[in-house]
Parts: sequence; C-alpha cells; structure tokens
Amino acid sequence: MFFNRRKSVRIEDGNLNTLVDRSVTLGVSAGGVVFHFEKSLRFDGRLDGSLQGTPKRDCVVVIGPSAVVNGSVSAHSVVVLGTVHGNVTAEYIEIRESARVSGDISYVRLEIHQGSHVEGRMFRIEGSGQPDTSPQRATQTVDA
Repeated sequence: MFFNRRKSVRIEDGNLNTLVDRSVTLGVSAGGVVFHFEKSLRFDGRLDGSLQGTPKRDCVVVIGPSAVVNGSVSAHSVVVLGTVHGNVTAEYIEIRESARVSGDISYVRLEIHQGSHVEGRMFRIEGSGQPDTSPQRATQTVDA
C-alpha cells in the first residue's frame, strides 16, 4: 500500500530554471530558424537554422561536441567543438580538435586546434569590420 503511492510533483513558476532567457528571440526566415541572442549561449542540439549573437564582448557561443548546426553562426566569440555546416563569423573563433566546419570563416583572431577539420574559405576581418577578400587569403582549406 505504501509502496504504490507516488508523490505528485507540482511545478511552480518560481522553481523553474530557464534554458533560454528573454535576451533570446526566435525568428523564421526563408533559410530556416534564426536564434538572436545578446548573452553567452551553449548549444548542444541539432539546428537547421542560424545562431546570431551581438558583437558585444560578453556574447560568446559554444557549439558543443555533439551539436550539429546547419546554418550560419555569428557572435563576438565562437568556440566550435561540434559540427557547423555554414559560415562562421566572429572577432575571435576557436575551432577545437573534435570540430568539423564546412563553410567560410570570417575572423579577427583565429585558433585552429590539431585534429579539427575545416573546409572553406577564410577571411580576416580588418579594422573596418569587413572581410579582407584579397586573392591570397580567399581560398584556404585546412585539415589540421
């Protein structure tokens, strides 16, 4: 009699943790879903769409080791541990050893770890905020 009784769990607003706060907005465009965010974000799922952060210093996006993003990623800083099929744009980009990136990379500072796989063009963003598309830098494939 006592063993078959289950306690009912009551969910109240004050006890819920929020995965996505009010600084994140969701939009839908012709290319898919677009997440806009102002603060740091860690993504560990699958997304057919884009992650777009602000250029503020505290805006960091981490693509987790099991994550797959089929779309662009942009923020002040981007750390890729998983897979991105799309362009990555940030002031600082770090591509870790488990990462796979298929797309163009636009950066001010770039760190590519040994064992990562990068397939695409790399553009260094100069002081104007626009990518440098000079021919000697326009096409690079790195399989570190």
